[in-house]
Amino acid sequence: MVATRRRLTKALCAAALLIAAASPCLAAVTVKNTSSYVGAGRWDWTIFIDADPATLRQIECVEYVLHPTFRDPVRQVCNRPETKFSYSTNGWGTFTVKVNVRYRDGRAETLDHPLVFRQQAAPASLNVNPRNWSRQIEPGWWEWGVFIEGAAAELDRIRCVEYTLHPTFPNPVRVVCSRKERFLLTSRGWGTFTIGIKLMLNDGSIHQMSHPLRFQGSPAPPK
Repeated sequence: MVATRRRLTKALCAAALLIAAASPCLAAVTVKNTSSYVGAGRWDWTIFIDADPATLRQIECVEYVLHPTFRDPVRQVCNRPETKFSYSTNGWGTFTVKVNVRYRDGRAETLDHPLVFRQQAAPASLNVNPRNWSRQIEPGWWEWGVFIEGAAAELDRIRCVEYTLHPTFPNPVRVVCSRKERFLLTSRGWGTFTIGIKLMLNDGSIHQMSHPLRFQGSPAPPK
């Protein structure tokens, strides 16, 4: 009986070790936010998950529960490890954000983050400019692309670019993380508008820009 019990114990321990080995080793995650004063008592702010890249890739979705005075106070960001599941908005008061993190293996955890508003140090200058190309594919209908132009060293500082298109586009907020194509985003349409651009840098800082989309008939991005 004792020998049988010992064999059973060893088998259970071996199974536990196999399960532990098969599970990814995840580091602790924390929640942070950046902020920038825009005047009239209001702040632009961004909340995000901070963890190593391997841990971020194991996260499926992050749900941010904002103050109930926000319209649609529950905001969910899924499959965006490259942006650290960041969410940006604007407001005047601080509060505690409940953050629900859901992992791909089915685990979940809830964190509380007291929102902090303080003026960030001015980010280091970034010498880049947004550009766009366009070509007419039929009367009144254009194919176009917007990208970031700059020296290689400057582009290397950018982790991802978030483009905000006209609200008539499906999924108007698009995130591009392809440095090889200069963060190129392509689309089609008939009208021009101003594209909102958020440059997310490797050091965690954010640069806000905009670009008036122009239809000029250039067939491809400049080399």
